[in-house]
Amino acid sequence: MKSHSILILLVAWLLTAGPTSVSAEDSRDNQNKSRVIQVPRDHKQIQQAINAAGNGDTVLVSPGVYREQLRLAGKQITLASRFLVSRDKKDIQRTVLDASISRDGKIISGNTPITVAADTRSGTRIVGFTIRNGGDGIICFAKIEISHNHFINNGDAIDYESGGGICRANTFDKNRDDAVDLDGASEAIIEDNLILNSRDDGIEIRLHRYSGKMLNIVIRRNRIIGSGEDGIQIIDYPDMSSRTIRIEHNVIARTKMAAIGCMANGNTGENYEAASIPERIEVINNTLIDNHYGITGGDSLLAFNNVITGTEKIALKRVDGKSVLAFNLLWNNTVDNEGSHLVKKSTIKKNPRLDSNHRLLRNSPCIDAGTSLYRQGDAVLLKIPRASFSGKAPDLGAFELARTVSPLRSRHSTRQIQTTPLWRHPSLGGHREITRVHTGGSCACGVRHGRMQRDDQRTSQIFGGAIPARTPAEDDAVVRPGWTAFEQISAKIDYLSGIDRLQGTRSWIHAPPR
Repeated sequence: MKSHSILILLVAWLLTAGPTSVSAEDSRDNQNKSRVIQVPRDHKQIQQAINAAGNGDTVLVSPGVYREQLRLAGKQITLASRFLVSRDKKDIQRTVLDASISRDGKIISGNTPITVAADTRSGTRIVGFTIRNGGDGIICFAKIEISHNHFINNGDAIDYESGGGICRANTFDKNRDDAVDLDGASEAIIEDNLILNSRDDGIEIRLHRYSGKMLNIVIRRNRIIGSGEDGIQIIDYPDMSSRTIRIEHNVIARTKMAAIGCMANGNTGENYEAASIPERIEVINNTLIDNHYGITGGDSLLAFNNVITGTEKIALKRVDGKSVLAFNLLWNNTVDNEGSHLVKKSTIKKNPRLDSNHRLLRNSPCIDAGTSLYRQGDAVLLKIPRASFSGKAPDLGAFELARTVSPLRSRHSTRQIQTTPLWRHPSLGGHREITRVHTGGSCACGVRHGRMQRDDQRTSQIFGGAIPARTPAEDDAVVRPGWTAFEQISAKIDYLSGIDRLQGTRSWIHAPPR
């Protein structure tokens, strides 16, 4: 019980210890101690607070409407609304960066509210603002974290220019161009976002000329709804670049053009040309529903375990070359396939039986119908870890069916097991809770638990340093109802491994029944 008590105290401290305000006039006796600079308490303007901040400092902005053009450069800071400490979404709504200007009696969109310079240090975060009416919302030339923001009526909401990092848990609505635009040598993880009604593309990726260390673009667990052009558009240029793109566990619905569209020669006006893009594109476990076209183009596109249904025109158009499309479900499309390398024997043509949230019903033919391993000769094209799905095989589509979980039991005495409820993430809708399981040996639950992966090197790359000691809520682990908990716990909650090192414990994730 001693380690249990330590854990309770430590988590309680993390959850309750708020930052201490330090006025701008206070001396900095300890240069290594980070500060919290409050706006407007310490500085009336946000940019003044940014200028006064040092490495590791937090600029905490109180609710209000701010009409500034902010620039982050040369240091690592956290720029946040009070949502950072309150976790109250109303603080996002109330803390507004507004770029609109009045001209000739009309309110029009203005300049870009935030520019992130190329020398901005890794670990920088922008958290918890409403960003609206900008030429772009954020122009980002560096690798940072942008999370829990609401982007409305900007040009590109986020315009990465050889930048990137983590784009997580944001809401994008009615932006005039793209929600997320990646240009130059950009590399990003785009996850757990809600992307609504972009006038152009939900996510646009330009494969500009680049060679060197492989750039990995990951697009996962997003809902991309109602795009005026493509859900995800990939734009090719004449040369072969050093990039891979992985698109997994997304819902892309009601796009007016293509769910995933491949374009050639720098062209961004969708014409359904189904460009022969040579870069590797992996399309795994997505649900594409009620789009004008499904997937168009790609010469090295690997599509496994997807559901494509309700397509007005062609579900799969000329996905050819070295592409492989297997273990997918096609249903109620005007045309299922035109010239694509579809493996017919593993393709299912049945009603997927989805609910109104695009999740599997319990009588769905998608359950256990996917594959975790796919080989072509000696090449392994797909390998999904066994801990990433809860049935006999992966389900098809964006969401695993929520299975009933047996009560915890152990090969060891009950005194050796401690279960600690950690938190209810807002996205769970109060339905599921993530529970940490400590045991002196193997966990012998009635279900397979995913052992938490320790990828400290990746975590260090993401955060630009040691694993951060932050609260579970701050680490933004998003587990949607119906997803296996052990699949969705990512490096962002690796703060637990720090606790493990202190206590000599081991961690599993347990998802109790809904």
